[in-house]
Amino acid sequence: MTDNTVQPHGTTSAHETTSAHDVPGYRLGEPGDVVIHAGPRQSPRIVSVPTRHSEHLIDIAAGDDLFDSVTGLLESLDVSGLMVEFTDGEFGRINYVYPAYGPDAEHPMSFTSEFHHDGAAELRHASATVGKKGGVPFAHIHASWLTEEGLVKGGHLLPGTLVGPKGMRLRVFAFADAQQLSEADPETGFFAFAPTAMRSPATESASASAPGSESASVSVSASTDAVISRVRPGELIDGAVVAICRAAGFDTAEVRASLGSTTGAVFIDGTASWPAVEFTHLTGSVSDALSDNPQVSLAGEVVDVAGEVHAGELALDANHVAVTFELLVLSM
Repeated sequence: MTDNTVQPHGTTSAHETTSAHDVPGYRLGEPGDVVIHAGPRQSPRIVSVPTRHSEHLIDIAAGDDLFDSVTGLLESLDVSGLMVEFTDGEFGRINYVYPAYGPDAEHPMSFTSEFHHDGAAELRHASATVGKKGGVPFAHIHASWLTEEGLVKGGHLLPGTLVGPKGMRLRVFAFADAQQLSEADPETGFFAFAPTAMRSPATESASASAPGSESASVSVSASTDAVISRVRPGELIDGAVVAICRAAGFDTAEVRASLGSTTGAVFIDGTASWPAVEFTHLTGSVSDALSDNPQVSLAGEVVDVAGEVHAGELALDANHVAVTFELLVLSM
């Protein structure tokens, strides 16, 4: 889920927030059950933009404001869109929320009220999508961390989060031909990032359509080596990865720096509860994507409605998007 005004997924919502893990009165689904949102269904269900990309290892200094540092990379790298993996480091202060039950069965997903962690906390995982919202640089960041007391926590980060004494290292994926724009989504009631093409030789060649009647077409060229995508509610994560690869002509690819939410989580060796969990990261690979028998392997870490952190390899054909998912797929 999303937005820095106390609404996950790089999202914003008018839904009420809660401060406790209160089980609602409506019927709860099982992990992986699809949620139909109250707003009008939007099409296409997968929006993809191919782009050339470059990778950068960037260090952030102790005491820096995390959001200012990450959004400032748009200017320093002279691009309009980024996705980021946090590889090492420490937080100094964390402002965050995590998923919560919504007010009723038609709106089962929301966020907690804002929490704060003061003092050093070791980074476990984090990912970010960076672009603009209302013309202003904006970042959507999910993270997990280990406190000095040995507690594992996680959530959707908010402005005011600071880098800790050990600093922080980022692996940054910068896009030459695409930008990320955070916009209100009438289907879910949240804000969410959507990729948008920028005019360039890499985005002006013949298009290839993703399988399925509701997948967007994408333009591909010989110089394109990455695709950024927004996946809408109800779509299977592994199915979306294969569709994106096929549309781009990637037979072998890797998933990096991806984040978003699913309706609970179904791992090979466990689950996290419905109706929404937020991924602190999603990585993996796909091979034989252009064949009738694609091979997909995805692993990630999620934060659930109790604020608990779970990790593992995702079961196939089991994890449906809850509000939105921001995928980065790289040709190999």
